[in-house]
Amino acid sequence: MKIGDIVEYDNEFGIVIEIPEIDDNGKYLSGDLLVKWDNEKENDIENYLGNLEGFLKIVGKHEFKFIKQKEHLKK
Repeated sequence: MKIGDIVEYDNEFGIVIEIPEIDDNGKYLSGDLLVKWDNEKENDIENYLGNLEGFLKIVGKHEFKFIKQKEHLKK
């Protein structure tokens, strides 16, 4: 999976995002891939490695109600 992928689990949809870790000089060190779920909770974010790994399905399209998809695509 990669940043920007739309995923589904148990009829719930989300988008794969990254929260980067940056050093004091602004250099990218690493990042965790997470799923931001499409619901009214602004920060419903979950690490997809672990409990969800292997259960998430990548879907082609989904019309999000609460997520602005373009904000989460890799630049």
